Amino acid sequence: MKKTNNKGFSLVELIIVIAIMAILIGVLAPQYIKYVEKSRVSADRDLLDSVYKACSVAASDPEITDAPAGSDTITSPSGSWGSAVNATLGVSDFSSVATKLKSNSAGSTITIHVDANGNFKVEAGSITVPES
Repeated sequence: MKKTNNKGFSLVELIIVIAIMAILIGVLAPQYIKYVEKSRVSADRDLLDSVYKACSVAASDPEITDAPAGSDTITSPSGSWGSAVNATLGVSDFSSVATKLKSNSAGSTITIHVDANGNFKVEAGSITVPES
């Protein structure tokens, strides 16, 4: 009697497994990319929310007299108000905050708008905090 030693998978079985994996990757990859971008936008929104809160805290400090007021648009906070914003954010230069953007807004300038009532709005690319 002759014994056969059949170990492993046949070539057809391996090709079928690879084809199934390719189909699964083709279906799941677009969803994965969408969720990754959504998480990047969320991280950017959190960063802009931190800038918004830092601006509000610095403006409410009674010792700071040079806080922006009335229809200003600021890309780089300056003076004692700017120093307070930077200190609250934990950076030495406000321009380094924009380098932390991760979504499609990466490379954008962070812009701080102040309305006539002294309310702040922070923008970078298509993200705005607080949302209107």
